[in-house]
Amino acid sequence: MCLLVAFGAVATQGLLAWAWISSDHASALVAARLGLADVSLSLDGWSRGLGLAVSMIPLAVLFRALRQVYQICDDIREGSVFWGLFAPRLRRIAWAMLALAAPRPLTDTALSVILTAGNPPGERHLVLAFSTDDTMIAILGGLIVVPGLVMREAGLIAQENQQII
Repeated sequence: MCLLVAFGAVATQGLLAWAWISSDHASALVAARLGLADVSLSLDGWSRGLGLAVSMIPLAVLFRALRQVYQICDDIREGSVFWGLFAPRLRRIAWAMLALAAPRPLTDTALSVILTAGNPPGERHLVLAFSTDDTMIAILGGLIVVPGLVMREAGLIAQENQQII
C-alpha cells in the first residue's frame, strides 16, 4: 500500500504537469473541465505556468493527506500498530480532505480568469462552478473525522485502564 500511495502521488504530480506543459493538453483537459472548451484561450507560457501553480494549491493539500496515509500504512507494515498515532493521523487526513474541498471552486475560478485574461474585453470569462465531487470529498473528510475521534477516546480509555491495573 505504501508503494501504491507513493506511486499515486508521483503520478498525480506528473499528470498535472503534463496537462499544463502544452497548450493542446491544457485546452483539451483543463479548459474542457472548466466548461471553456469553445472559448478562445490565452495559453502562452505565462498563463500555463500560472495555471500550473494555481492547480498545485489543492494538490498540495492532497499530498498532505497522502503523507498521512503513507505513514499509517508504513506503521502497519512495520508492525507498529499504536492507536495513539493512528487517531491524529486519521484526523489530519480528515481535515485535509475538508480543506481540499474548499479551495477547488476558488482555484477553478482563478483558472478561468487566467486562461481568458488575454482575451479582449467582453470575451473574458469568470467561471463559478461547484461540483458534486467537492461535496463528496467534504463528506468523506467528515466521515473520517468520526473514527479519528473514536480512536482518540478509545486510546484515552485504554491508557486510563492501564493506570488502574
